[in-house]
Amino acid sequence: MKIIQLLNGEFSAENAPQAQLEDGRFCIPQHYLNYQHTLASVEELILKLDYCDKYPIFVSQDKQGIYLQVGIIGVDNYLGNNYSRNNNLGSGYKNNCDAGSHFVTGAVADKVDGEAADITVATVKDKGIKIVYGRKWRVEPQLPSAEIVQTAFLAIKTAREHEIRELFRLTAFDKVTTPFNNHHDVTMLINSQIQLKKEEQQKSWSQLQRELDNIRYDQASFHLLNIENKHEKYWLLELEVLIEPSTKLPELKQAQLIVLVLNKLTFNEVCYQLMAELVRLSDRHVDENFTFLQVARFSQQNDIKAIASISANTRELHKSLEESDFEKQWRNENYQVDLTRVPQLNASVFSEHIKGLLNSFGGIEGILPDYS
Repeated sequence: MKIIQLLNGEFSAENAPQAQLEDGRFCIPQHYLNYQHTLASVEELILKLDYCDKYPIFVSQDKQGIYLQVGIIGVDNYLGNNYSRNNNLGSGYKNNCDAGSHFVTGAVADKVDGEAADITVATVKDKGIKIVYGRKWRVEPQLPSAEIVQTAFLAIKTAREHEIRELFRLTAFDKVTTPFNNHHDVTMLINSQIQLKKEEQQKSWSQLQRELDNIRYDQASFHLLNIENKHEKYWLLELEVLIEPSTKLPELKQAQLIVLVLNKLTFNEVCYQLMAELVRLSDRHVDENFTFLQVARFSQQNDIKAIASISANTRELHKSLEESDFEKQWRNENYQVDLTRVPQLNASVFSEHIKGLLNSFGGIEGILPDYS
């Protein structure tokens, strides 16, 4: 009987149930494993991932534990910035999302403060590109390997969305702006409600096209092909994507037509729905090109019923009579892991707010926060 070898950081309890795969091999489902990941085991796991050279994943550790952090390599989205620090990162990376990724493990390179509090920046002067670092994604030692993979997957999606929001450029008031970027001052915005809530009249085809002419997204522009009113409740807009030689995003080169569903025919509605579609296209690119052991785990080409079948055949293996002793031990170990995830709250106004919120449900199951 051939059993698939466990990854580093994974441990099997005695008599753990096994599931047989179609090729005859046996596998211990992840929910029957114990985990004790270290910096080395997470590094090894991340080295099995591939996505894009421009988005290396760093694995690091500080006093709070292990974390993942995505780097973003490319030209400066804001050309007025002049950050500089030579970290010798330029020569090792291809500015290309079609090739396999170079994932970086170990300590994060030296960094300086960037445009926003959650971004750090280092410039590679001789290449005309720089690297920025996204937020830290914590990895608990007890986290299943699959969830670490999912954390990396989400971290890349989040980092990529951060970048594409800065690539949506609107020329307004004689200036080029990035209205969907993540760096807007929240205090200024919440105190500008009168200005933000201005009513906009619905626009004609020609008026919308004139407004669209003021938009560039990764140097591409948008041409309005068709407007169709459906059931007098919403509109379908067909936009042609006109890419330029300088357009870099691979999903734009594949999506030459974008269809938007609008609740009202205003430029504001077009922009918000267009940005939502551009985020979706970015996410889909990650879905299809993010791989673990060269398999696109999150691809929409994977048969959804096959996934359901695999899940259904492995979730309740412990309920057989032969595994009854194992089940007691397994449930106790799961409870001990759950205890490590219970929030620890200090005595404060915030703690009382949370307590009142949870009490309002009239009694809920699970492990409540520690309010001590």
